[in-house]
Amino acid sequence: MEDKKQKLIEIVRGAARKTTRRKPARPAPAVRIEGSHNIVGDGNTVIHAQTVRPRNTIDPRASELSEAQKLRLRELLNEWIAVHNTVRTRARPLTHAAAWSSFQKKFRVTSYHILPLARFDEAVRWLQQQRARIDGMKTAPLRDARWRARQIAYIKARCKNQLGDAELYRAYIQRRFCKSSLAELTDDELAATRAYIAQKTPA
Repeated sequence: MEDKKQKLIEIVRGAARKTTRRKPARPAPAVRIEGSHNIVGDGNTVIHAQTVRPRNTIDPRASELSEAQKLRLRELLNEWIAVHNTVRTRARPLTHAAAWSSFQKKFRVTSYHILPLARFDEAVRWLQQQRARIDGMKTAPLRDARWRARQIAYIKARCKNQLGDAELYRAYIQRRFCKSSLAELTDDELAATRAYIAQKTPA
């Protein structure tokens, strides 16, 4: 009887051993890459590798323009902005960023430093033209207290520096308006004199 019990116990234990299953091995943690520089492992380990981007730098010493020439361009740009915002009061204000963007598009440059020397005079004329368009508006003399002084200064400077005759305007105003001084001209006469001098070419 005792032997039967022992055999039965052994049979049950043997059956139990056969049915016992091993626990499945834990799978290796998944690793994935997110974006361009994040590596995530085991769901909570993050390695951040900073993206290195090349920087475009401009060496001012390599510029073809002198410091005086670059200063001249900046002054003309600022004058254009100031005149626009003084005269065109009903229009959207001209910001430095907007004016500079127009200059960049015109000359295909991102800095004064890389403007070729051969295009400096062209850049000066273009900036002067932007201001001249505003000076030519009928409301300009009324809204800009410095309008007359600016027109007279332009006429005298162009006659002396570009046309080679400081008194060149005098014959025109005597013949056209019977006056001998720019200060005697009305605003319309002064505007006409400026336009005349602006279109003249050196002899």
